Amino acid sequence: MFTMPFRCLAFGVTAAITLLSSQTVWAQETWMVVTHEVEDFDRWKEVFDQALSTRRSVGEMASYIMHNPVDQNMITVWFEWDTMERARAWVADPALANGMIAAGVVSTPVFGFRDIESTN
Repeated sequence: MFTMPFRCLAFGVTAAITLLSSQTVWAQETWMVVTHEVEDFDRWKEVFDQALSTRRSVGEMASYIMHNPVDQNMITVWFEWDTMERARAWVADPALANGMIAAGVVSTPVFGFRDIESTN
């Protein structure tokens, strides 16, 4: 059985939302950031797009792809998740490792997790 190694980082940011009623409410968002290198961006993007329904079914709410302007095969993806627990569970799911292999990921992915509490 093949397993892909992962490195994880954890960070947190705290802030408050002040509503018109002058009550302070905490609105928290969970983000996962993944950075890795791929063999071919277009191939990777095709597999990534095909996996949208799977990612949404396990808690992804949005994603934003960034690639290095000098080397488009160096990719960072920001994912918004419904909960931190589901984001971390997805990283441990063999389906993710298998999908990354199919998409041509050639470096060890670096995963970062962030809870962001927004002020607006």
